[in-house]
Amino acid sequence: MALPQRTTMARPTMLLGGLDAGFRQERFQLPAQGASVAAARRRVRTRVPGWGFCEDVCDAAELVMSELFTNALVHTGSEQILCVLRAEARRTLYVEVADQGGGSAGPAPRQAGAEDEGGRGLALVRAMAAAWGDRPGLNGGRVVWAQLSGVV
Repeated sequence: MALPQRTTMARPTMLLGGLDAGFRQERFQLPAQGASVAAARRRVRTRVPGWGFCEDVCDAAELVMSELFTNALVHTGSEQILCVLRAEARRTLYVEVADQGGGSAGPAPRQAGAEDEGGRGLALVRAMAAAWGDRPGLNGGRVVWAQLSGVV
């Protein structure tokens, strides 16, 4: 099975003709602290099921949010991290995490050794997502996003 590749684009594609009536979005900002990772996961868990996504997609979205938030926390000098959940008409879920900068130019997956405690986050995101990528943020940071598909 081929793994989804990283994509860099200005923003995920929208439906022709604009936003559909099925468009849903949740934006929230949390302090760049370890306890905020759990808070971000809880927001996913409380919002995404109500948008009609199956349990598997909810689980994947929760994991992806956790990994992207943790990366922003560990690899940038951010004080706040902005999170966005967006469901579009074709039942595609986007998970986005925007940092305030201070890290490298963009996320880079690495090969973690068997004894390494970290380094597997982006490999997990790649395994869970149909696509993922990054783009420059509006205020100097980066936005890392993942696209999840598969709704009942």
